[in-house]
Amino acid sequence: MILYCDMDAYFVSVEQALNPKLKGKPVVVGGDPKERKGVVSSASYEARKFGVHSPQSISEAKRLCPHCIFIQTHFSVYEEFSKRFYSILLDYSPKIEVFSIDEVYLDISGSTHLFGSSLNIAREVKRRIKKELDITATASIAKSKIVAKIAAEQVKPDGLIEIPEGKEEEFISPLPISCFPGIGKKTETKLKEMGIYEIGDLLSYPLKEIYDRFGIWGVKWVKGVHQEGISESIDRKSISKSHTMRRDTKDIEIMQSLLYYLTEKVVAKLQRCNFYTTRISVKIRAADFSESSSYRRVPPMNLTREIYPVVKEIFNAMPKRWVRLLGVRVSDFTKIPSLFQDKKRVKLEKQIQKIRERFGFDSVLSLKAAYFSPKRKTN
Repeated sequence: MILYCDMDAYFVSVEQALNPKLKGKPVVVGGDPKERKGVVSSASYEARKFGVHSPQSISEAKRLCPHCIFIQTHFSVYEEFSKRFYSILLDYSPKIEVFSIDEVYLDISGSTHLFGSSLNIAREVKRRIKKELDITATASIAKSKIVAKIAAEQVKPDGLIEIPEGKEEEFISPLPISCFPGIGKKTETKLKEMGIYEIGDLLSYPLKEIYDRFGIWGVKWVKGVHQEGISESIDRKSISKSHTMRRDTKDIEIMQSLLYYLTEKVVAKLQRCNFYTTRISVKIRAADFSESSSYRRVPPMNLTREIYPVVKEIFNAMPKRWVRLLGVRVSDFTKIPSLFQDKKRVKLEKQIQKIRERFGFDSVLSLKAAYFSPKRKTN
């Protein structure tokens, strides 16, 4: 069974958790309210009653709800809350599919013998999110991801619902076709022109005609209703790099330089595979050959600029004596990037990758990493 969890009005909810005085009020996050520029990224349910929604312009939102409280986005804060969200869910199953910064699918088929029924797991997840993040979440349970997502939308906010196995079509068939994930306004219009107004109409329509009109995506809509499990198409489990130093060291600067070099090596392979990691680990082997390791859960990322600060944070928190070896490892991959990737940095790192593919990895190194290039005779 699939547990789908979606945090309600996420950006606004984070702001309300940080400032409880905002709770119960019409709040909008996004754009620059003083300049009346940008668009609504998130609106509280109180603001939605006035017709405010994303991606509406800030000026339109102000017109609809002049007494709304407007707040600019704080992306780094939302990502930090997201890390804690993922961490909670991973306590109940290692089989996770990150859909977005605030939406996750969890395969809990093998978890019930440890935590009780599917509903018990969902209740516990919701309780912990509320207690640890002070945010409400909507959770749904179903055999397939599509049915779970559709079901969750029917009980938001702070809802909980389970669709028994075998009852999927009975539940979703009467719902408007607009409730089906992945069907936008234009596609909805085309479907209605074909006489498809409800999800049940789509499921009973000749599959060949759906394919002729919408291609493979149309087939996936229909087949997805009964498709079990989550996406596990990424065969590779992890990417890691380690380095044994010629002499044991207690020099923090040297160790941080090595960690940066290892991070760049790992990121190069991560980018070649077009993966994004959600778990970063650091390993230390001491002079007496004892080992310690630690990790952090992160939103999907594959840039050195994103990953190295996490590596450094993990390393700084670990006990250190005379160190013989350091290692960096990334794992739990997804192909869905974070919502807040730095597009300029993505472009820059892609150009660096192209140069390295042509002239070798060490053709482009930062000053921090260059110390550990194999081209140097000492390190």
